[in-house]
Amino acid sequence: MTESKFISITGVTSNETKQQFDNFKNMVLPEMLLNRLNSDTLKQNNNLKIAMESLNSGLELLRLFRSRVNRLKTNNELFPDDGHTMLKEVDNELNIIAKTLGSTYNTVEHQLNDAITSALLIGYHTGAHDMRVNLERHANNGFQKAVLDPQKGGKTKAGKVEPLKRLIDEMAIFLYTNSCLGKFTKEYAASAIFQVLYEFNLNNKSYECFSAFTNNEMKEQFVKRNIKHLKKVSTLKSPPVSKLVQVLKINYKNSNIKKTLK
Repeated sequence: MTESKFISITGVTSNETKQQFDNFKNMVLPEMLLNRLNSDTLKQNNNLKIAMESLNSGLELLRLFRSRVNRLKTNNELFPDDGHTMLKEVDNELNIIAKTLGSTYNTVEHQLNDAITSALLIGYHTGAHDMRVNLERHANNGFQKAVLDPQKGGKTKAGKVEPLKRLIDEMAIFLYTNSCLGKFTKEYAASAIFQVLYEFNLNNKSYECFSAFTNNEMKEQFVKRNIKHLKKVSTLKSPPVSKLVQVLKINYKNSNIKKTLK
């Protein structure tokens, strides 16, 4: 794909459009976002659509996932030798489902159950990976950067907490778009996010974003205020806060938090 084929996204600059295309390269299913673009070239080469419309759509989708994950394995940041990533989970479940479909089971029901479990986990971890890749673009390109005060020559108090607000927003979106978690209130989401970040805060008070708080310790009310504009709609059973904390800790390790708060 050449740069001349980049078509602008409504409301953003051509440079930001190029950044979006560059991030597509790190996603498993970039086709899921093609509705935001005016690119006839990409829409015509929609391999996801081709796989889903094929006679053996399930197997074709697995082949597409496998091909995409294998390509992304060359990216050490997405697929490090040591450490957990969503992409590694996708790779693991793809290996498992391949063994499941190629094995002999005592009952068809047992084989079907194992295959469905792996398929759901592949979809979940792929969505989590692709969402993170897409959200990091917004954090990195400065969509939500604080306004600098030219007279003071530094950040205002409000500006100092912008990285923290971005991180809270990203974590909330991650929870809200995770269909496997079911229904939960904003209070639950705020409590889970606060528990994860406060634990980090206590051991990393030197970060500038925490200097806006008394004793450099963030408050749960701050989290609540910064997710009140978000909405979640679900009719599923509500999970406990501990479940939300567990999911957040898997996807937001200290290294990920430090990267966003720099």
